[in-house]
Amino acid sequence: MADNKLVLHPVDLWAILQDPPALLDSLRGLGLIGGAFSYIGELHYRAGARLGELLVFKGELPAGPNAIHFSLLETTDVPMFLGASNSKPPTCPGCQNPLADWRKQLIEWQAAPQRQAWTCGKCGRRAPVQALIWGDTGGFARYALDAWNVQPGEATPSPELLAHLAREMCTPWRHFYYRF
Repeated sequence: MADNKLVLHPVDLWAILQDPPALLDSLRGLGLIGGAFSYIGELHYRAGARLGELLVFKGELPAGPNAIHFSLLETTDVPMFLGASNSKPPTCPGCQNPLADWRKQLIEWQAAPQRQAWTCGKCGRRAPVQALIWGDTGGFARYALDAWNVQPGEATPSPELLAHLAREMCTPWRHFYYRF
């Protein structure tokens, strides 16, 4: 069985996580996360008491002490593509068509992340990576909050959680689903 996670990240791909402990404390106070534990050698956090309110599940909450748990990807030097094997092509904000050569443009962008514009092969519009429409299978950021063991479409962040993250980090947030 493949691992899955819900990835939450700031919309501003250059946003910096100034104080990771403060963000974790705020999420603990909100009731999203609980105590820390080691998961495959990395620091993860158990689900908090309000998990079912802050992540809205379409069905039953998964059972078990670590069924849903969280990790924090701390700030990297440059924005990273956070998608995975389930990533679909981003859509052009101009003509709404998928970028056919997006993987090639991604490799070029990773070599020079200061490069601002991607080009749509259909309409020729040039757009920065953050203007592309990544949908629910990819995104770019310098840090992220991962909710592990959430299947694609199984749960979405509540408006309360997204508002909390935006308020705490002074920038709007979005989410997508990651499949290993």
